[in-house]
Amino acid sequence: MTRRHETGFTLVELAIVLVVIALLIGSMYVGGSALIERGRVVALLAKIKDLGSAARTFKTQYGYFPGDLPNAGTLITANGGISAGCNYAAGGGVGDGLVNTETESACALEHLIRAGLLTKADFDNVTGSFVINSEFGGGRVSLWFNSTTNENAIRITALPCSIALELDTKLDNPNANPLAGGFVVGLDSTPAVINTCTSGGANDPVATLIVRY
Repeated sequence: MTRRHETGFTLVELAIVLVVIALLIGSMYVGGSALIERGRVVALLAKIKDLGSAARTFKTQYGYFPGDLPNAGTLITANGGISAGCNYAAGGGVGDGLVNTETESACALEHLIRAGLLTKADFDNVTGSFVINSEFGGGRVSLWFNSTTNENAIRITALPCSIALELDTKLDNPNANPLAGGFVVGLDSTPAVINTCTSGGANDPVATLIVRY
C-alpha cells in the first residue's frame, strides 16, 4: 500500500511568505506616509494663499490691512462685531500700513472673520483670539511683516526644515541660499535671517518662515 504525501508549507517557505508580507506592509506604510505629508503641504499652502488673498481684499475694502485698521468696530459690525481689544484708535503703529505688533497680528484674523472674508480659523480659549494652526510642528499661520523689506507678509512658525525648503521651492525663485531672501525668508529664534537649514541639524525646525503676499 502506497502512502499519499501530504503537501504543505515548509518553515523556510513560511518565513519567505512572512518576509514578503512585511515588505508589502512596510512599502504601503511609507507610501501612505508620503501621501499624508503631501496632503499636509497642500493644506498649508492653501491656508497661506487664502490668508494672503483675504488680506488684500480687506485692504481694498477698508483702505487698511486687517489688524492695522483704526476704529475697526465702527466699520465692521456684522458677525458679532469687533471685540474691544481689537477696536483701537490710530497711533502707536496702528494705521501705519504694517501688521507689525503681536496685537495687530492677533486682531488681523478677527478683523477678517468679522468682515466675512475668512472662515477657516479656530478660537483659542487660552489667548481669547482666533488662530490658524499649521499642519506641522504645532506652529501657526498668521499675518505679520518682513522687517527687512518693511512690507506685510504671512508668518508660519515651527516648520520642519524639509517643509520650509519645499515651500521655498514652490513659492520662490531658485537661490543658492533659499531662505535668505525673495518671497520666502527664514528666521531663527533671535530672529535673524538664515541662509538655509539642514534636516535634523541647523535651524530644524525653522523658527519662523516669512512669506510675502
